[in-house]
Amino acid sequence: MAWQETFVVRKVIAFSCYNSEPWMGEEKLLYCYNKGCGTKFDPGDNNNDSCLYHPGAPYFHDAYKIWSCCNQKSTDFSTWLSLKGCTRGQHSNQKAIAETKPEKLETKIKSQLSEEVIVWSGLNKPAARHDSLKIMKAIKFEVTDGALKGIERFKSEIKEAESDIHVGVSCKNTGCEKVYEGEESKDEKCMYHSGVAIFHEGMKYWSCCEKKTSDFGTFLEQKGCTTGQHCWTKTERIDKIREDWFSGGGFIHLNVYCKGAIPESCKVESNGLILQIKVVHGFGAKETQLNYELFGRINVDASKVIIGERKLELILKQEDIASWPRLTYDAKSVEAKAN
Repeated sequence: MAWQETFVVRKVIAFSCYNSEPWMGEEKLLYCYNKGCGTKFDPGDNNNDSCLYHPGAPYFHDAYKIWSCCNQKSTDFSTWLSLKGCTRGQHSNQKAIAETKPEKLETKIKSQLSEEVIVWSGLNKPAARHDSLKIMKAIKFEVTDGALKGIERFKSEIKEAESDIHVGVSCKNTGCEKVYEGEESKDEKCMYHSGVAIFHEGMKYWSCCEKKTSDFGTFLEQKGCTTGQHCWTKTERIDKIREDWFSGGGFIHLNVYCKGAIPESCKVESNGLILQIKVVHGFGAKETQLNYELFGRINVDASKVIIGERKLELILKQEDIASWPRLTYDAKSVEAKAN
């Protein structure tokens, strides 16, 4: 009888376990496939703020792994995967549809032999360089409220510094030879070159007026073409400045990190292939000039520059939707591949 009782008890336990409600936490929980989440959730308790995830796509640039939605990045893959999401929403147990990768273009060449020969032309070739001397055009600016407020705060402090200007100090604007003679000099108009100096194939010229000459002395004597205010205080030239870039949605995003950029003193120009940036930052105390020969062609009219409190964000519209493997054109790399 003892063995029969034991058998009955075991059978009852097995039957009760099979028919009982599952433990809350395993059977009813679903796995969330939102990027950056990866937790299990109860579908009956799934609210609009239950999930913290990354809605953007990941991309990889210069050894960095980056989320396009919040620009969080890391060079370590495990650290990057553990970066917390930036957006609240509902959990989802639906796997994201894998993005289709662009197929490589191929050119088929008929051979005299029986088998076909396939020559691969590759992807993402740089734009042609034949019109690199096209006229430069200014890219439009937008200024954030934070940048404007920062400038106003600084202006209230700069009045004391202006009293330190001494008679005989020369104007720092390029192309201007005026010297400070007193308070009346502050009201004089300044004729200067607002662009940058360009040296190309033996020719010297200013990007703002493009009066070309092969003689360096004549180039230095060219009168200014822009009317503005004199600059009596010395501007520190900063050649190295932090920057980064990424591409997405048919746009190239280039960030130039600098605090206190002065909108009226900044200039960004391009002819579609050449990009020239002059940024006066540090509330007028620093100046940086950057020149790029871009990998691909951009639409200047559809591009813009956003001047923020701590950076310049260039949003450059691509002429085509092909992704760029690098920001700038590398002639040596192209020649090596051609050979």
